[in-house]
Amino acid sequence: MVAKSQTTSQESEDSLATSKTAEKFKETLQKTNSQRLDDTSSQRTRVRLNGISKAPFISLQQYLKGNASGLFVKEESGEPGSEQFMFIRGLSSPLFNKQDVYGVQPVVYLNGTPLTQENAFSYNIQRYDFNKLGSGTNLLAALDINNIGSIEVLKTPADIATLGPLATNGAIWITTKVAQPSAKPIINFESYVGMLRAPKVKTINAAYENDFRKRYYDAYATPEQLAAYPVYVANQYDKNYYGPSNWNDIYYQSKPVYYVGFGLNGGHDRASYRFNISDTKDHNFDDTNFDRYALTFGMNMLPLKWLTISSNINAARTDRDRNKSLRDRFAETRFVPDLANPLSPNKEAYQLYLDKYRTSIDDNKNNAISGDFTATADIQNLQIKTQLSIDYEEALRDVFWGSELMDGNSFISTYYGLAQRTSIKNTIRYTVPLAHDQHRIRLEAGQNYVSDFFKYDYIYGYNTPNDFIKIKSVLVNGSAYSNNDNIFAYPFSDNLKARLSSYYGRIGYSFKNVFSIDAVGRYDGYSSFSPTDRWLLTPVVATKVNIHELMPHDQLFSTFALRGSWGTFGKLIQDSRFKLGPQYRVDLGYSDEPVIGGSGGYSGISQTYSFGWINRYYNWPFSEKLNIGLDLGWLNDRVILTADFYNNKDKNMIVPTSVASENGFSYKWVQGMAVQNTGLNLGITADILHNPGGVSWQFFTNFNWNKNKLLKLPYDLNEIVYGDMKLVVGKPADSYWLFENQGMIEDEASIPPGRTNVDGTVLPMTFGGTIPFSVGDPLWADINKDGVIDQNDKVLKGHFLPVYTGGIGSTLSFRRFNLDFMFYYALGQQLLNRLTSTKLDFINSENSRDIASIKEVTFWQQTFDYNTYPLYNPWSGVIPYRADQDLFLEDADFLKLRYVTLGYDLASLDYFKKKKIPKMLVYVTGTNLFTLTKFSGGDPEQVNYRGAYTGYALPLAASYSLGVKINF
Repeated sequence: MVAKSQTTSQESEDSLATSKTAEKFKETLQKTNSQRLDDTSSQRTRVRLNGISKAPFISLQQYLKGNASGLFVKEESGEPGSEQFMFIRGLSSPLFNKQDVYGVQPVVYLNGTPLTQENAFSYNIQRYDFNKLGSGTNLLAALDINNIGSIEVLKTPADIATLGPLATNGAIWITTKVAQPSAKPIINFESYVGMLRAPKVKTINAAYENDFRKRYYDAYATPEQLAAYPVYVANQYDKNYYGPSNWNDIYYQSKPVYYVGFGLNGGHDRASYRFNISDTKDHNFDDTNFDRYALTFGMNMLPLKWLTISSNINAARTDRDRNKSLRDRFAETRFVPDLANPLSPNKEAYQLYLDKYRTSIDDNKNNAISGDFTATADIQNLQIKTQLSIDYEEALRDVFWGSELMDGNSFISTYYGLAQRTSIKNTIRYTVPLAHDQHRIRLEAGQNYVSDFFKYDYIYGYNTPNDFIKIKSVLVNGSAYSNNDNIFAYPFSDNLKARLSSYYGRIGYSFKNVFSIDAVGRYDGYSSFSPTDRWLLTPVVATKVNIHELMPHDQLFSTFALRGSWGTFGKLIQDSRFKLGPQYRVDLGYSDEPVIGGSGGYSGISQTYSFGWINRYYNWPFSEKLNIGLDLGWLNDRVILTADFYNNKDKNMIVPTSVASENGFSYKWVQGMAVQNTGLNLGITADILHNPGGVSWQFFTNFNWNKNKLLKLPYDLNEIVYGDMKLVVGKPADSYWLFENQGMIEDEASIPPGRTNVDGTVLPMTFGGTIPFSVGDPLWADINKDGVIDQNDKVLKGHFLPVYTGGIGSTLSFRRFNLDFMFYYALGQQLLNRLTSTKLDFINSENSRDIASIKEVTFWQQTFDYNTYPLYNPWSGVIPYRADQDLFLEDADFLKLRYVTLGYDLASLDYFKKKKIPKMLVYVTGTNLFTLTKFSGGDPEQVNYRGAYTGYALPLAASYSLGVKINF
């Protein structure tokens, strides 16, 4: 949200031409690009860009984080180009797995083109979901923010009424800078260069680990357990582990980040063009890099006074160097080798390990191109618009890891994936003025057709001839590929098609600038539902009352308006299997492998089927949205407040429900789940001091509150359990399911009683009905008082998405100096500290081939104070340090300084005045400079999609940069 004075300031800063012709040209284009029922609502949906555009962020999500009302951004890793996720107005559906995260993402429009969204169907062949198959690159990192003119976050029914099901999860509406007429071509140059600041970490070696473990061995270990003491901890003469712990000198090495962009704008009052080309280099630690080469061309023409033609092309090429994480590598290879000895904390030994990557290949490339052609005829009160657009994204990954990295084996894989979206949109709008234009009737009809196509080809294999010859001739041998050098390869290929056809009609009425009401009826058809249930009819109603116009003598308010909108919107699903009817997937292969068959060619029982039973018919899930808004302005709108209360109910959603085991299925996919999100979005902008030649001060903030709960389950169930997740009607959909920790069993007398035998004797409490509790075990609450601790005693606690979020920022200007900063905060969020759980549970994680127990080189840093945790018996069968208990549930509230930038415009100096250079802004920027939090570990932002903090992610590093923006 931006106050009018601030909007003007931003536009004047970014404008390339200020002539009356240019402004009229721009106004015409913006009018034809409007998609809202209330065209003035851009004041409350627009995102501020003038300050954050000087920060060296590379993705759309990073620019929006904390900067947009109603939007929460989850950035798990600081690795450049990695995936980031957005949530508008809460969590509309529970996240049973990583695939579900993609299904709740908002749609992004670029100049009216709906960009293709990532499809998660490749997770169906993945054993682990840490990273999506392929390059894993964030598609929205391909956008060059310096070429963007405006960004709006659309979330109310009135905002998305004409966008339909694509925007049910909300929409991000992006408009690139407009090609404007100019007496002569105008050139703009933008660049920055910067460095990252290495985080302060307290490194440790095996001496610290020995002191940590010795307490447990002294208290509980048997002679046999003492004899199994890990060698790398026991051998104090091994300098690889007891020598200097200086691995961070290599791991946290910093490299320059930079951006170079060049733009050209020109034309006359009937035609104009804009061209921009840029090169971006981003970097993080662990030798990760991200390169982006972007090109944009836009052209606008007015061949006739009533005809506007515009076209835009945006292309980008990205190249990403990924991390050297053991976990990520083994997740792709589906192979965890013997890890009895972790990586050494000594930098010389660590460098020897890194040298083994010299024969490796890990290429990750993405190509993206989007374009649109729009023609608008505006004849008096009639407007006809047609738009053809296409978005094409392709991802490529080539991997080879040699035998030195793979325990004597080798691994090779190739991935090619594409996502393509084509859309055609036509609208016709007619306005009927009545009574000297005091009354207006608006009539509109629209049609939209969207075609999506997703495809991937993936093959991986093992045991190449050597570390230099990767692969030779490949022969088909049944379902596997092999050659004379015993390379075993497994090919996978899949594609998905979806079509969305939409029609809508709109009728609206307005009286002067006092009152308006609009009604929209939609009819949408989607190919991914059952053939008999593909069409859905939905309504939207929106109204606005400008109370200020009814109070002509009011001196207090310059703006006073009430808004309200309600509507129903169909929800799209990404998985096409639900349209096919009953089906199942056979699981007959290696343990935990979703797709690889076993090596023994014998018949076997394949039940239970893990994917679950699919019914014959599935129809539209839908979302009922209500929004009530208030706009207030004071001092000629120098101070503006907007408040929006919303109540969204997502209904008829598909959920896995349990079935009797004799059916042969783990669960059944059934419709009937409903989730409610209620909340408040509040925004304030204030032009506190306004003196263009002296001191000016602008303040902005947004505050967001969200509460979600589960309203309904199929078959009128009250609860369901899916893996380590439990849903209960009336409870939040983002809660943790945990044991309640009540301390420690100190002696025999404090062991809680369990079940009573027939003879009246009382047994000690047991875990799962079989393992008796003993001294040194944790004391967990027996919720149902049955003397047995099991999943029936787990309770729902906390939220893995924050309840309160927002941003606070300011712009202070003095003559040619300007200072911008913004804070970002999240409150009411908890995280599950799995990193600490794993370190304390060292007995079960040591020598384990569980991928969640892998020790990266970052294992050798102190992340918590072990004296603050109870001294349980780590050998106990109850697994005292298991993660699913509230012992590891921590508050994750934080306040972070997102950026601060100081600039000076040198254009006022005589030299640049003589050269007629209108803008020469030089600035310095710092990002992620500090975080205030009670969390005991690292950055509380860096949790996975289910709120678990694992410590595997690269940090969101602080950076310092020097930049320049020049127009000439």
